[in-house]
Amino acid sequence: MFDQRTIGAKDLPKPAQWHRIAVHNETLAAYAVQQLTKNSSVYVEGDIETRVYNDSINGEVKNIPEICIRRDGKVRLFKTGETISSISFDELREGLI
Repeated sequence: MFDQRTIGAKDLPKPAQWHRIAVHNETLAAYAVQQLTKNSSVYVEGDIETRVYNDSINGEVKNIPEICIRRDGKVRLFKTGETISSISFDELREGLI
């Protein structure tokens, strides 16, 4: 998504950015299943990869970009009321699992 605000309207919030996350790490996958809920704010570190598949309905080849979390990936769930702007980068990296 992109910022749809007009120039001069700085009081409007930026739109949310949604990404598909694929967790290929058993420990992090268990954490994600237990802790993450719909509309959870989460910080992830992983590789951006594109998954390619054939759509069985219309036969088109589709490309799906994903953030893949593997052995070296990281996940951090934000607490209620906590925002990314209120945390320094060092504090953010300390809380990663």
